[in-house]
Amino acid sequence: MMALYNQWANSRLYAAAGQIAPETLAEDRGAFFGSLLGTLNHLLVTDRLWMNRLEGESPRSIRLDEVLHHHFEDLRAAQVAQDQRLVDYVHGLSEKRISESLDYATSSGAPHSQPLHHLLTHLFNHQTHHRGQAHHLVGLALGRDKTPVLDLLAYQRSTAPVSGAVGGPISPPRLRPDDAGVSAVETPPTGHVVTDAYAEAADPAGEVRSTKQVPAPDSLGG
Repeated sequence: MMALYNQWANSRLYAAAGQIAPETLAEDRGAFFGSLLGTLNHLLVTDRLWMNRLEGESPRSIRLDEVLHHHFEDLRAAQVAQDQRLVDYVHGLSEKRISESLDYATSSGAPHSQPLHHLLTHLFNHQTHHRGQAHHLVGLALGRDKTPVLDLLAYQRSTAPVSGAVGGPISPPRLRPDDAGVSAVETPPTGHVVTDAYAEAADPAGEVRSTKQVPAPDSLGG
């Protein structure tokens, strides 16, 4: 679920950020990584770093503030590809593998070994942390009414089975039993059914935005 949530939240965040002028994207706003562009680049840098570790490689001498892409559309395309890569990786894991340890090295070369599910939890938590910073910068640039809702509960509600929905209810995929073959891994959903207060509308360019009525912070229980 968290890999799909990450993909969903990044898609909404980038749709909003795409409405911001390039000079504003690159403006230093005093965030930990300076600008919105810098913050989004950091997320891609660390996503790729952890993806490499998950796949058995541990890159050295990584700069966490590296700007991989100066142009927003190039950055968006790279993040879309990375998000799908992570979804595919997670959906290919068995329950046995996700509970086993992964050996890796830090960027300075120090060896570590931790349960894979601990590392995935760190990765998803890190994404949420810095996406929150980027979300704030989007709000400063566009205003609250154009800032998308990214709450996990909003994603969960949007993918909850809906009685009578066209094509039937859509539910997040589950890991197959350990003795199932690779071909038996469930295919992740390619869309979602939007419910209750989180009705969405597409602008003329096809980008999905939140409604202008933003829920009160405690309406999601957080």
